[in-house]
Amino acid sequence: MGDKKDETFEMLFSMKNKMDHFFAVSESEPTPFCLQPGSQWSLAVDLFDVGEEYLVAIDLPGVEKEKLNLSVMIDKIVIKGRREEGFRVPGSAEVICLERGHGRFERVIRLPDPVDVDQVKAIFKNGVLRVKAVKKIVDSAKKNIVIE
Repeated sequence: MGDKKDETFEMLFSMKNKMDHFFAVSESEPTPFCLQPGSQWSLAVDLFDVGEEYLVAIDLPGVEKEKLNLSVMIDKIVIKGRREEGFRVPGSAEVICLERGHGRFERVIRLPDPVDVDQVKAIFKNGVLRVKAVKKIVDSAKKNIVIE
């Protein structure tokens, strides 16, 4: 039983050293394979509540408008699309760092309040998709119900 205990402590100590090293690495140091090849990239989104409407800004650098699909439901905005690779890298090239994601993407943006899907407007300019969604007015008036 003593050997098993020693192995466990040895394993834990090794993990602690690896974690210490991981957290000690400075952010300025280059990290190989910043994104793993084939991994999905994430869209940067800003969401603002401006009273009667929501404003959304989504960064989509390098994406063609024709490769975008925007759909809106009463409580969410869904953006789907594809960004092609910027250029072809020779097969013999060694990947040092991949930070510019490419390929298919999808992002669901949940909205705190319902919106009127018929009043949503979207403009795509300079790699930024701007969406304006008017909040749906929900009648919260009290109604007395006649009991039969």
